[in-house]
Amino acid sequence: MRKILLIVFCLCYVAAGYAQNFDEPKGKPTVFIDYLRRSGNVPFAWVEGLRNSVIEGIQKMDRVILIDVDAQDALRIEAQRRSSENISAGEDNEMDRLSAMNELGAQYIITGQVSSMTATWKKDSEGKGHYDGAVTYTLKVTRSKDGTLVGTKTLQHSGLTGGRGGNKEEAIANTITYAVHSMRDFVDEYFKMEGTILEVNAEKKGKAEEVYINLGSMHGVKEAQKFTVYVAREVAGRIAKKEIGRLTTKTVEGEDISLCKVQKGGEEIMRAINDGQTIMIISREQTLMGGLFN
Repeated sequence: MRKILLIVFCLCYVAAGYAQNFDEPKGKPTVFIDYLRRSGNVPFAWVEGLRNSVIEGIQKMDRVILIDVDAQDALRIEAQRRSSENISAGEDNEMDRLSAMNELGAQYIITGQVSSMTATWKKDSEGKGHYDGAVTYTLKVTRSKDGTLVGTKTLQHSGLTGGRGGNKEEAIANTITYAVHSMRDFVDEYFKMEGTILEVNAEKKGKAEEVYINLGSMHGVKEAQKFTVYVAREVAGRIAKKEIGRLTTKTVEGEDISLCKVQKGGEEIMRAINDGQTIMIISREQTLMGGLFN
């Protein structure tokens, strides 16, 4: 009898721990952002301006605790040295910097390389001249504790997503402002929010129409934030998940609660809840391509 009770207890404990992985959202990760590497033909001031735009865009998402290495004595590289031709943060021992950031509490590190920053003289249909800016750069996200590469994303701002000006500096300055907006999808791709559905707030004919989720302001949820809904189960120690629906946040009602409209899969979501299945929700991209087609 005691053996049976012990087995039941162990099964309940494992099941509780398994459910907890999905039910309790993780807090905001601590992310360090390093200096951007550059080649000698890319002006230092332009690269610094781009980096500031990247920082601004990430901070606006309010999804991570972002720490600038420039604010850390152990990691700061003097502006005079960074501005020297062909000198970049990447020339320091990368593993030493990674180790130092890890010791300072970084969970993830963002590094980057500027490929090109150019401004081309053009004339419009009326014969008026201006400079068109074009910027290409790559950002890399690394897990600090083991140096594992999470992902790499190359971004380009030119043409419709570029800027123009009366001189080269103005054109580049207007172009790098687009980095603020592009950070929205970057953060959504590499720093996703994960949670679950708390309860159904409104349903009609067996379909969930509104649900409460356990993510809120403390996790960076904003109105119109989009989520994908999955049912999840463990298979041989791995998590298998199947998409069953999509949500869009209507209102953020607290630090760890938001009301969402069910955009897709109301019937499947209702069935999964009634059947007691494990449900995961994961944030997805907000922009036109990510929001409509992803």
